[in-house]
Amino acid sequence: MSRALDDLHPQFKPLAMELLARCLEAGIPVSIIFTGRTVAEQAALYAQGRTAPGKIVTWTLDSLHVMKPPDFKSRAIDIAPWEEFRLHGPDRLAWNAADPAWQRIGEIGEKLGLKWGVLRAGERIDLGHFEWRPD
Repeated sequence: MSRALDDLHPQFKPLAMELLARCLEAGIPVSIIFTGRTVAEQAALYAQGRTAPGKIVTWTLDSLHVMKPPDFKSRAIDIAPWEEFRLHGPDRLAWNAADPAWQRIGEIGEKLGLKWGVLRAGERIDLGHFEWRPD
């Protein structure tokens, strides 16, 4: 699984970079969790919590993270805020969904025209997930 910005679709990469910059400008430093994945990596993640040990971390086999033909580039990025500058010790990521940083990150992404997270039964989940869906 990749964290490389170069694995993002060339039209999506500038938007992802803008998302990262605007989060930082808003006082929310973030880390890139994932950019691209292979089909096999996505299948392994999908199996977690279903047919393999672990927690469910993805809801689809058809993720926009998967780098498929014709360009083999991702159309999704997962990010998470750092707690290092805001709460506790170094190298910690903030996964608490009640943290107001998530709402601000989501607003920033949506203002850039990105699809934020996943809606399930009216609840937004996968708060660090952003997708580029060209018209």
